Amino acid sequence: MLRDIFGVDRKNPLFVQYTQRGMNRLIIGILALNFSVFLSCSNSTGEIQNDKESQTGFVRVDGRTFRDAMNRELILNGINLIVKDPARGYTCAIPESDFLKVKEWGFNVIRLGIIWDGLEPEPGVYNEEMFRCIDERIRWASEQGYYVMLDMHQDLFSVKYSDGAPEWATLSDDLPHQTGAVWSDAYLISPAVQTAFDHFWNNTPASDGKGIQDHYADLWRKIAERYADEPALIGYDIMNEPFIGTQAQVFFPAMVEAYMGIYAEEIQAAGMQLEEVAGMWSTPEGRAQVLENLIDTAIYSQVVCAVQEMNQAFESTILMDMYTRVASAIREVDQNHILFVEHSYFSNPGVPSGLKRIEYADGSPEMNMAYTPHGYDLLVDTEAYKHASKDRVEYLFNLCQQTAIRLDMPMLVGEWGAFHGMDSSYVHQTRSILQKFDDYKCGQTFWARYNNMEEHPFFNELIRPAPLAVVGDIQAYSYDHADGVFKCTWLEGAGNTYVSEFILPRVKAGKDMDISLSPEGTAYEIIERENIPGLVLSVEATGKEMLRELMVTF
Repeated sequence: MLRDIFGVDRKNPLFVQYTQRGMNRLIIGILALNFSVFLSCSNSTGEIQNDKESQTGFVRVDGRTFRDAMNRELILNGINLIVKDPARGYTCAIPESDFLKVKEWGFNVIRLGIIWDGLEPEPGVYNEEMFRCIDERIRWASEQGYYVMLDMHQDLFSVKYSDGAPEWATLSDDLPHQTGAVWSDAYLISPAVQTAFDHFWNNTPASDGKGIQDHYADLWRKIAERYADEPALIGYDIMNEPFIGTQAQVFFPAMVEAYMGIYAEEIQAAGMQLEEVAGMWSTPEGRAQVLENLIDTAIYSQVVCAVQEMNQAFESTILMDMYTRVASAIREVDQNHILFVEHSYFSNPGVPSGLKRIEYADGSPEMNMAYTPHGYDLLVDTEAYKHASKDRVEYLFNLCQQTAIRLDMPMLVGEWGAFHGMDSSYVHQTRSILQKFDDYKCGQTFWARYNNMEEHPFFNELIRPAPLAVVGDIQAYSYDHADGVFKCTWLEGAGNTYVSEFILPRVKAGKDMDISLSPEGTAYEIIERENIPGLVLSVEATGKEMLRELMVTF
């Protein structure tokens, strides 16, 4: 049975059609519609084929946009699915019910967490059972009609300290592991974690004599070889939040000194020394107090930019060398999928990035490549997170957008959010951040799926109308929760006979809503999703080069 990205059986006569004449109230009609699934590709005449052989197209990068097999611009909105616990079986523990939820919520992509420790438990020995679990979850996503990005996840580098590398690839010189008030503090204070990263960046040999970074690249080659022909997969997120290693011991004091320079008079009056100011960061209460003085983004930028030169030097050399090594391994077996690169750990809170485009040994640049930054306020994972600064968060995502423009790549924000609980402030934060992403025209995957998240007030902000796949070039789109108005403007190209699709999640057929579409009188259809709430708005192309405007009022 042929289904589109949101579970619509497009041969089913239960499709409902609405034909617009200006700003009309919707009148339900019955019409069978037959056009290709979201993942299919076209023939040379521009007609859409529905046979299995035609469904071989891959999502690709085109300048600063993502394009599907029909050359439509994609806006990728989704969520992270991950299990980090080896006792539960890592990726194997993610249930099929989560994949059904993703479709119900109206998302069209998941960032699927995979763990090195689960995939390569011994040097050069790959866990076929884990690969079969990944196979199954990609299949589940494909059956539901949405995309998957594979995320090689790590926190604190290793399964010894959190999750990521196997123990055999964790070379810490028997140094102690130290933890702080917040789990991520260990990046800054744990000699074991920092040294393990150093050995990774230095490609120190494992017990078999092969460099651990070479092992990492070989694993990615194995993954890419297995999934090279999988069209539901959009690409590979090479490493989650890469960390600099022992050089971090210089970063934190440099930022503290910058902070002390700004507030020298107040700190001197209090009789505090550098160690005492730095010590404030060791408790959630002290951290909140420091950040209260850094709400002004002009002041905040002075602090984080104190390590800009060091951070950019790491990213532009050591980090890019690793990305190039892994990319070269992947491209030996897979030319189809997008390579996603992240900035380093210190860029998450707003240190400017030094990432570059991957360039291979022959001087050729990697063109099918995208930027997938993460962004969190420094209060993340503390009780004070509900008081995160809107200005600081906007500052760091503006930096991400500037980096994407500099790199001339599309941006898909791989992680943001991490909201837990009932506090209403998370509603406003979620709405504000999504509006910024709309302004950037970038995709996003919320961090992360957890049990009962639907009961939390912020969650409803994630479930919103959005463009899915648009013929031509999207100029702007937005959704105003308060007014219940969704808008999209796009420049349609001549000769394209496909349809543009928009998701209207949790909207029932027959709901009282207005649709305004230009040029007036052009056809569109509202399609019920099978067995789940929500509608898909399908807009026929005019075949001409023109500016199109859509407004849906709920």
